[in-house]
Amino acid sequence: MALQKKTKKMYIEHVSESSVMKLWRKVVLLRAGNKCEYPNCTVHFTQLHPHHYYSRKNKSVKYDPMCGISLCHIHHTNGNEAAHLDPDFKEKWLASGKRPKGWLEELTKRKNQIVKDNDEYRAYWKGILQEEIKKLCEDE
Repeated sequence: MALQKKTKKMYIEHVSESSVMKLWRKVVLLRAGNKCEYPNCTVHFTQLHPHHYYSRKNKSVKYDPMCGISLCHIHHTNGNEAAHLDPDFKEKWLASGKRPKGWLEELTKRKNQIVKDNDEYRAYWKGILQEEIKKLCEDE
């Protein structure tokens, strides 16, 4: 049973960061059709990694699936064009048209919000992500 924190009007269930990140990962990979989203990737690995377009240290987009990109391990951390190694990664990826027009502007607006990463915030994202998973699984 999860610990609860008392607030003025209600109890808030403890929601761990790792549990929300697991849901975030699932949404990012499902949305990408369980494929690497790097332009013209021909790598056929079953192990995919979710990557944050903006660092997950930025709390306002940490759990937002809009900030997620599905990458194979080569394009995430290991190859010359890897997100964590190639300084031009974002530019190349954006040029591929993997996201609709206006996506970056909307994500940047969200990134610039100030939020507190607490149980209430994680519970909010947990609900959104669970609904998104349900929707994505129905669409398959």
